[in-house]
Amino acid sequence: ASQSCVATVCNITQIENKLERMRGVLILVLVVAYISSVKGENAPDQDSFAKDNWIARLYADKLKGYSKGSRPVRDHTHNTTVYLALSLNYIDLDDERQELSVSAWSIMTWVDEYLTWEPKNYLNIDRLHFNDEDIWMPDITVYNSALGSDVHPFGRVPVLANNLGQTYWFPPTHLVVRCDLDLSKWPSDRHECLVRMGSWTYHGEQIDIQVMPTNTSNGVMMSNFEENNRWKLVEVSAARAITNLEGHDPYVEIDFTFVVQRQASTQATYISQSTLAILVVVLVSYALPLDCFFTRLIIHLLCMGMLISCYFTLFASLPANGGPIPLVVRYYSGTIILTAISLVCTLFLTTGGTCCSSTPTSNFGRKLVDIVGSTPGLRNVMPQQNYNHLEAEMVEEGERTNTESSSSQESSGITALQVKRVVNCLLLILFAIAFLLDYTVLRSIL
Repeated sequence: ASQSCVATVCNITQIENKLERMRGVLILVLVVAYISSVKGENAPDQDSFAKDNWIARLYADKLKGYSKGSRPVRDHTHNTTVYLALSLNYIDLDDERQELSVSAWSIMTWVDEYLTWEPKNYLNIDRLHFNDEDIWMPDITVYNSALGSDVHPFGRVPVLANNLGQTYWFPPTHLVVRCDLDLSKWPSDRHECLVRMGSWTYHGEQIDIQVMPTNTSNGVMMSNFEENNRWKLVEVSAARAITNLEGHDPYVEIDFTFVVQRQASTQATYISQSTLAILVVVLVSYALPLDCFFTRLIIHLLCMGMLISCYFTLFASLPANGGPIPLVVRYYSGTIILTAISLVCTLFLTTGGTCCSSTPTSNFGRKLVDIVGSTPGLRNVMPQQNYNHLEAEMVEEGERTNTESSSSQESSGITALQVKRVVNCLLLILFAIAFLLDYTVLRSIL
């Protein structure tokens, strides 16, 4: 029994030793797994930290001994070719100040021979951003800027360079240039504005500026362009130009030409429709009877007032600058003159001679007698017998005049009324042709 107990105790001891060894192995495995996981989590940060160190080292190596005041060429007899393009965002034309504003992204690229390196020596880094204040930049400016030479047209953004020295710069650009506006065809006017860009200090043998070819156009990209509801960009182009100065080397510039057209459908509709309505009313007045003197007079005066109101409204809409007089202003002046002539013709036609069955004198006398008879105070002052006698004399005088006029007209064979009707018809045709030609000219302008 004692031997069996000893054997049992030995077996238990062996089992405990095995469990202890297995526990130690398990703990070791867990520790290794934890260390591996921690190392895996920290690996990207370590790689990123190492890459940042290599970028800082590359940046410092490239700027060591770098001179940003001289062109980035090892042989100064070679020129630096700068390619230039614009990616348009928005344009606007201020017709009061006669200035074109352009919002865009400039695209410039050139080769910097001092910014080259072997990527394998810098953790395979093949491109790097440099601060524009640390490296050489082309001194391209706007020659015809309206903001003055002190205003820099380009924003301060970093420059991207690859290991071959190819440098790219995409600064936000705001251009404001003078534009000579010809408002003779307002509100359907079209204008051509020029933006001249080039180097301020380097001539063409030092910096050769070229138009950068793009996929859609030559030197101008429209993928990000936003339409303007006042001005339509009809055409834009870029061309390389060389300026030769006597005794100096030629200078190279890039000329961007913008062709814009005013979008003023509201103004055109207002002018054409209001004018057409006024002219129709003036012509319709000739269809009224010849004895409607006051009606014709009121119609002409109202039309004259409306034309003058439209004329002053047009004056307020036009920009107050010099240049040729807009054709629409001349048109309105001619229309007002024609309407004034029509008013004068109507006055002579309806007030001279007889009208219908009574003369203006008899009509005026009857109206005067009616006013006197209908006024109680005047009837009390003037006796009834005298009033009746005055009325009878006016009637008798009118009948005598009509009789004499009728007898004279019958003796001549043509009555004055017939003559007036013929003249009225001729005036209608004449003014209809004049107004039609005037309106045709207006429509060709708008």
